[in-house]
Formats: sequence, structure tokens, C-alpha cells
Amino acid sequence: MRKPMQPIWEPWVGSAVLPAALIVGDRVVDRMLTRTGGMFGLWFPGIGKAVMVADPTLVREICRAPADVVDSAGANRVQEPVIGPQGLGSLEGADHRRLRAVMAPAVRDRALPRLRTATEELAEQVVGQCPVGTPFSLRPLLHQAMMRAVLEITMSVERSRQNVWLRAIQQLFLLADSYEITIRYALRHAGALALWPSYHRAKDVCDRLILDEISQRRRRGDEGDDLLGMLLRARDERGARLTDGVIRDQVMSMIAGARTTTSNGLAWAFERVVRHPDALSRLSDESDKGSEDVYASAVLYEALRVRPPVAFFGRRVRRPFDLGGRRLAPNTTIIIHLRSLHHDPGLYPDPAAFRPDRWLDRRPAGYGWMPFGGGSHTCLGDRLAIMQMKTFLQVFTRSLALSPADRRDEPVRWKAISNSPGADCRVVARHR
Repeated sequence: MRKPMQPIWEPWVGSAVLPAALIVGDRVVDRMLTRTGGMFGLWFPGIGKAVMVADPTLVREICRAPADVVDSAGANRVQEPVIGPQGLGSLEGADHRRLRAVMAPAVRDRALPRLRTATEELAEQVVGQCPVGTPFSLRPLLHQAMMRAVLEITMSVERSRQNVWLRAIQQLFLLADSYEITIRYALRHAGALALWPSYHRAKDVCDRLILDEISQRRRRGDEGDDLLGMLLRARDERGARLTDGVIRDQVMSMIAGARTTTSNGLAWAFERVVRHPDALSRLSDESDKGSEDVYASAVLYEALRVRPPVAFFGRRVRRPFDLGGRRLAPNTTIIIHLRSLHHDPGLYPDPAAFRPDRWLDRRPAGYGWMPFGGGSHTCLGDRLAIMQMKTFLQVFTRSLALSPADRRDEPVRWKAISNSPGADCRVVARHR
């Protein structure tokens, strides 16, 4: 039997929670979830009626719901201004499965040993760029390195041409990661996104670079063996080639994922571990031996748990859906709040504490650890991202002794859907 409908006050108070979280932090979300039993209603401009969820049992029901009841892609179309309407995260059903199968060999399993070697070389280059003995912001260096890596993986862009791409991507994401895009997306039906000249100029520059690369390879008849090459060789169910627009959206999806999850996740991993000397010492000892990555994995899993680089992901109700004693109407957006999910005390005793030892005898599983999303729309590049982050942790701690520039925890900086260290991971490096 369903429980009574939500209290009249709940959506009004719930709608104020996200703006309040920007000012006072995510604990206001935790308190609201505790008060309402793990789910509360709200209304969000540009999205409409929604519920916020962080109970792992409810999250499991959401992610395992039939596709004709809960849409995995609909709520994630907030990313469309950047990745496009045909990006992997925006697609559903057969189109999504087909493109995922085409792209997987470039970023998973057999490709990882080759990519690990390239990642080690890149990490060593970044180590060489770090000033010694003086405080500096590590996140910008990590961000640029991840952008270089994704350009090489997706399109084999030579180092001599990467700076042109990096400038274009940086200009686009200065706007795409801003508070302004959140407001404009909410007002998109009134033309707020369409009437944004600076954004469209930046997007057009990135689009031209990608489309020119596609055009040149088509003319040469040499697709290559990278992600772009696999997309160029792919055919749809009718035997037709993928359009340039579809290919462009997949490339931009990979760039956006590397920028948000990988670079911010790695910055958080460093921000956390340098403030826990015992964990940093164990990580350094393991990196020196070079024979395994058990503790590096534990450090990374815990950092992604306690500071998920993506604030939330969503689902869209297609047909009436019973969840937690409530019946959700069609077109309701379900928002899964990752920090609250990852801090569930029933899953993680003393959830705010950074304890890599939690992961020494287990691996992330189930629906209580979801930095890469979940269900059919789990990030395609999750294994690549984990390998890259672990490799950077190992190379850095093998080469440098790191300490925080300020012992206090860095605040969470929330922009659009991403979380990053509020001081850009300020550290001091010394040679070991």
C-alpha cells in the first residue's frame, strides 16, 4: 500500500534546498533527506516537477526500472548544449547500445595496457611542470593533462596541434561550467540558450575543429585506429555511415567526461590524500614497489566516494512509477544526489571520514557508489578514467613528497553539475 502523498510544504521547502546548498553546503540536502525519509519533492526551473533521492534501496529500484517506465537519458539532456542531442548520454534504446558497442574497444579492456603506458609518460611530464617548495594549484595542471590525453585517445591529435584545441575547449567550458548556463538552461524555452552569442561562437570553434578532422579522414580514406576511426567505420542498422553530427557528439561527449569526472576526480583524490599523512605514506610505499595498485585503488575509490566529482545524475519518468511509497507521475524528473548517497551511514560507518581501508577487501558494487552513474548509462570511459587516475597517483607519489598548502579542507565548488576543490587543490611539492 502506498504511503500518503508528500506534505504540502515539501516541494516548497525542497525547491529552496539546492540554492541553499550553493551557499551553506550539501549538508542542507542531507537534513532534508533525513527529514523526508530519503526522498523529497521539489520544483526546478526549466525541469519542472522533480524528486531528490539518495536512499540506496530507492536508487536500485530507479536504475533497474524498465526503460518504458523510467528513461535513463531524458533527464541527462541538461548536457545537450555541450555534447549535442545525439551524444551517448542523450540516446536511449537501440541507438545507445549500438554506439556504445562501437566505441567500447577504444577505451576499455584490451586498449587499457597501451593507454596506461601513454598515461605514465603524461604523468611524468606533469610532475616535471610542478614547482618545488612553493604552493601551487595542482588542478589546472591535471585538467590540461586529461584534456591532452582525451585528444590523443579520441582523435590522435599530435602534440604540435593540441594547444589550438585546448584553447578552444577551455573557452567553451568557461561558459559551459558557469552558473550562467544553469540559469540559461532553465530559461531555454524563452530563448535564453539560443540568444547567447559568446557561447555559440565558442561552440562553433570546437565544432569546426572536430568536423574538419572528420572531413580530412574521409577524404584520405584512412580512418585510423582511435575512437574517431571506429566511429567512421561504423554503420547503422541500414548499413549507412554515421553522420558527421553523430560522430561530433560522441567526440564531445568523451571530452566533456574527461574534463568533468576524470580531472576533477583526480584533483579531489590528491586534495584528500595529502591531508591524511598515513594514507599518503602507504600510497607512496606501494608506488615505490611498483608491483601492485591495491592501495592506490582504495585511495581513489574512497576519494570518489567522499567527494564525487559529479553532483548528481537524473532519470525521467515515462509512465506512473511507484517509488518509496509514492506514485511518481509521467514527466517527473528523478535527481540522484551522489554526495548524500555516498555518505549513507548504513553503507559507510563514519561516512564523512576519509578511510581508504574500507576498500582493501572489497570493490565498489551495488548502488551505493556511483561516481560514473549507473545502469545502462554508466559512463563508457569509467575503466579508462580509473586507470588514468590511479596511474597519476602512483607516478606523483613515487616522484614527489606532497603536502597541503593549507591544512584546512578545501571547500566544494559546485558549478553546473560538477564538483571541484574550491582552491584548485593547492599543494606544496618537494623532491623525494
